[in-house]
Amino acid sequence: MDAARDAWRSEQGAEQLMDELGQFGGGAPLCACPMLEQVFTETGDGERLMALLSRHYCAALADNPIGHPPFRHGFNGTAGTILLARSGRAQLMIQSREPGETSTSAYIFSDAERFDAVLAGEADARIVRARSAGDGGKKFETEQLSLRGGERIALDLQSETLLVDRVTRRLVVLRLVRSAAEPQPGRQYDAETGDMLMQTAATIATSRQEAIIALLGRMNRTDAAPEMARTALGEGDVSLRWQALRECLALDSEQGFCALSQLARRADDPLAASAGALRAQLLETHAELAQLETAQCPA
Repeated sequence: MDAARDAWRSEQGAEQLMDELGQFGGGAPLCACPMLEQVFTETGDGERLMALLSRHYCAALADNPIGHPPFRHGFNGTAGTILLARSGRAQLMIQSREPGETSTSAYIFSDAERFDAVLAGEADARIVRARSAGDGGKKFETEQLSLRGGERIALDLQSETLLVDRVTRRLVVLRLVRSAAEPQPGRQYDAETGDMLMQTAATIATSRQEAIIALLGRMNRTDAAPEMARTALGEGDVSLRWQALRECLALDSEQGFCALSQLARRADDPLAASAGALRAQLLETHAELAQLETAQCPA
C-alpha cells in the first residue's frame, strides 16, 4: 500500500496537488493553487489523477488481497466516501452514490466552501439556495441540474446545498471542502416551512466539549458549575456557551442565574436576546430569583 501511494505521488501533478492542498487548507485562495484550481474548474487532470490512483491501488490489492488502502472510508449501501487527504481546514475526498432515488424533508447548511468535480455517472440534482425570511427562518430557491462526468460545481455551504434526487448511473465525485477559520454552527431547516429544526457544533472539538459538559451535568458535578459559568460568559461557539449555561443553571441555580443575567445585559453578545428571554421566564416563574440577582450577581 505504501508503494502504491508513492507510485501515485510520482505521477505528473500528484505531488503538486497534495502540496497545494496544504496551502489551501492553510487559507490560501483556490486561484493561488494552480493544480488544485485546474482539477476543480476544468476537465482532464482530475479524471486522470483519480484514474491513476485507482490503477495503482487496485494493482496493489490484486497482489495483496488482505491489504488495506490508507484511507478513512465508509459505505452505507447507497453512498460511499473515501477521505484521500486532509490538511488544515481542507479535506479531499471521493464520494459515490448508487443508482436510485432520494428524498429529503430538510436542508443542511454549514460554514464552509465546497468544490465538486464529477468524474463519472449520471444524476438529476438541484442546488438549494437559502435566504433569510426573518425570525430565524429561511426561504429557498432551487436550480435544477443534470450531473454528468466533467461537471464542475462550486458551493458556499452557508447558503447553498446540493441535493442529488435521482441517480441513473453510479455517480462518482471528487470533492474539496474547506471549513471557515472560525466556523459557525451547522443548521438544519425544514424544507417546507423554512423553520430551523436543529443546530450542530461546527467542529469535532466543540462537539467533544459539549459532550463533556453534558456528562458532568448528568453526574451532578456541582464543582464544575464555576467553570461552566466561565465558559458561558467567554467567547467562541455560541452553541457550546449556551449548553454550558443550561447545565450550570441545573447544577447551581445561583451561579447559573448570575451568568444568565450578565449575558442578558451584553448588548453585543449573540446570546443576549435568548438569555434575556430565559431570564424573564425564570423571574416570572421563580420570583425569589430577583432578590438573588440583586444581592449576589455582579452588575
